[in-house]
Amino acid sequence: MGTVAAGTKIPCRVSRTLDKGDFSILHQLTWFNMAVHSNAEYAKNTWFKERSLAGPIIFTVVDGLIHHADTITELLAKDGYEIYAYIGVDNMKITSPVLFGDTLRADAEVVDLRPTKNPERFLFIYKNRGFNQRDQQVIEYQTTMMVAKMG
Repeated sequence: MGTVAAGTKIPCRVSRTLDKGDFSILHQLTWFNMAVHSNAEYAKNTWFKERSLAGPIIFTVVDGLIHHADTITELLAKDGYEIYAYIGVDNMKITSPVLFGDTLRADAEVVDLRPTKNPERFLFIYKNRGFNQRDQQVIEYQTTMMVAKMG
């Protein structure tokens, strides 16, 4: 059995603290500028009591953490695979807010690696969960990528 088997942990080598500058640039780049994310006075009257990071941006940051430094690329390469395409994300749940100063990390594991109808392509599926500095889960989802045998 190779290293890309169901249950294999995918190491997250970094974590990331998000400050007000990160919030501002991420929301401006993605157009997620709803009042709860961009208006401090409005956000004071929400259950967060302050601006929060938009859910799709939480996904972007946490997915970036697990792909940082080619972690997944290296895991797949150990068994002779390379990433061919990012296919999709399923079952995404935002489970806690991300606020100014939160430090996020990712915790991923392989769900499956299985052949497709094309004998040169395989589906690589992993589950990723993101946590803040208090070990509260903030997001979970499952990603499917198409991979190919190298060489």
